[in-house]
Amino acid sequence: MFEIILLLLATGGIAAFARARGGKPWLWGTLTVVGYFLVPAAVAFFAAMFAADPASIKEDAQLWFFVSAITWVAVLAFCARFLLGRGYAKPDGMWSCKNCRYLNKHYAVICEACREPYASKAPPFS
Repeated sequence: MFEIILLLLATGGIAAFARARGGKPWLWGTLTVVGYFLVPAAVAFFAAMFAADPASIKEDAQLWFFVSAITWVAVLAFCARFLLGRGYAKPDGMWSCKNCRYLNKHYAVICEACREPYASKAPPFS
């Protein structure tokens, strides 16, 4: 039960990062939850396929499930935080949107209220 609560919290955090960095939060949340259950199954499948001892697979199944699931969530969190939105200008700290005056977090490169980027890519004198 505690593991599911942690998964829900992590999914919410990853979706928030994705929304603030210009991604689709529903896509990143879905990838988190579906991958949490499918990646361990894929790990078990490939372990059996590459001649791992079936007795050791059954013996260590809970450990492999937990490690591969947590690794999947950690990789998605890293990608949502650091790789998503890297083409946009980065703020130095919390910033207010020029359009709607919404106060955004320091990691947000797109305004969460009006979806306007932090800094326009157009030249200032046009």
